[in-house]
Amino acid sequence: MIAVIMPVYNTEEYLGAAIDSVIGQTLSFEENVRLYLLDDASTDGSLKICQDYQKKYPDNIIVKHFEENQGVSAIRNYGIRQCRECGDVIVSFLDSDDKLGEDVFERVVEFFDAHEDINMATVEIMLFGAMTKDHKINWRFRDKEVVNIQKDYTNPHYYIGGAFVRRTALQKLEFDEAMQFWEDALAINQVILEEGQYGLVSGVYYYYRKRSDESSLVDVAWKSKERYTSFLESGYGKIMACSKKSKRRIIPYVQFLVAYHMRLFMVRKRQQDISDTLTEEEITELRRKLQKILKKIKVSIILQVPTSLPIIEAMLSIRAGRQVRAKRVYREKECLFVYKGVELARMSERRVQLYAPIDKPDSEFNGMWKATFYTPVYAMKKQDRLFAEYHGERIEAREYRCRKQLFILGKRMRCFYHARFAIDLPADWDVLTFGVYLAEGGTEVLLNRIERQEWEALQKNLCSEEEREAADEAVADKM
Repeated sequence: MIAVIMPVYNTEEYLGAAIDSVIGQTLSFEENVRLYLLDDASTDGSLKICQDYQKKYPDNIIVKHFEENQGVSAIRNYGIRQCRECGDVIVSFLDSDDKLGEDVFERVVEFFDAHEDINMATVEIMLFGAMTKDHKINWRFRDKEVVNIQKDYTNPHYYIGGAFVRRTALQKLEFDEAMQFWEDALAINQVILEEGQYGLVSGVYYYYRKRSDESSLVDVAWKSKERYTSFLESGYGKIMACSKKSKRRIIPYVQFLVAYHMRLFMVRKRQQDISDTLTEEEITELRRKLQKILKKIKVSIILQVPTSLPIIEAMLSIRAGRQVRAKRVYREKECLFVYKGVELARMSERRVQLYAPIDKPDSEFNGMWKATFYTPVYAMKKQDRLFAEYHGERIEAREYRCRKQLFILGKRMRCFYHARFAIDLPADWDVLTFGVYLAEGGTEVLLNRIERQEWEALQKNLCSEEEREAADEAVADKM
């Protein structure tokens, strides 16, 4: 049997879709599934929706209403206690604003039948709602079915949504009710540490709703001071302590788990949240606490985190207590960024973004196209040059005003004052290849190729200066 624990709190808008995704599984709901709808003192119509579904499926749906709000961890723990009495059961967790792909249960049962020694498995995560895309961490599913945390330590897991736990491992699963965030990562990784392995069921999805108003608990947490202070001890500190207790050391899996998650403090989109939420003194204290944690993580582990070069450099700098930068190694038509013999980035993998014609009649650049090179790996120098080529013909771009800078946790990492350009595209060019001349190394590096229909589509779709500036900001965030 599969038991689904669904905490419910004021999600009447999405609740029906979540429940329907459980009922509509290819594995028979009435024969194989028990759904726990645990209403945590909702004040909207959520409880009635739960009760209406229970009337339709009285043998499969259990509704529990709490008069006072317990919090999601307490609700999940209540559901776990109920499931421990169910005998041979596979327990899963579904948030009431998310949903499951229709064949998830069938595929999970097949997986456990084929892997009797695996007691915890997870499915892939797909974002939907305000955006639709694979979750970044889905890379784990491409080449393996089982993660052995000793050998495959760069394959971390963080989410209870989409996780399936057999009864033997369920005895080890408990959520810290005092934690406001990351409680699922801590709980599930305590199980993974004990088990030493977990399964990956590829091609089926847990659909995580991304709300356009950023009202989810994950988004709201970034505006809470506790997200930056007590969390470091209650989250990172506790999982490291668990590793020491069970393995007598902080194993590489836990080091990578923490380092990969820590990058979220340093991504561009969170810097405004941090500066709005914390004072300068609190940001300094945050860096000090991060340093304490980073000193427990080997440099070789940090260098394996798949993220942008400035974030790697920021981690290394905080850890060392001084500025750390990758070394630039120039080769013919290439520039590599290397630290301690590890290649972290290549200039040729970066791209120039061509995004809008300049519509300023009084400007010397009127009619030219604006281009940006906000590559995170390199801040262009005044003497560097951007150019475009087509069948041996070359046009050099002209520098265009730019005041962009990149800050991470209050420290400036890059200054993009020379990263915006204007370029005059000939009418007879069907395609162009951008390149950059790096004066320091005397090296030319070819970058991305753009076809005419691409820039014509951009010209058609971007019609106002406000939209163009908004697009420029978006490009900077992505690069």
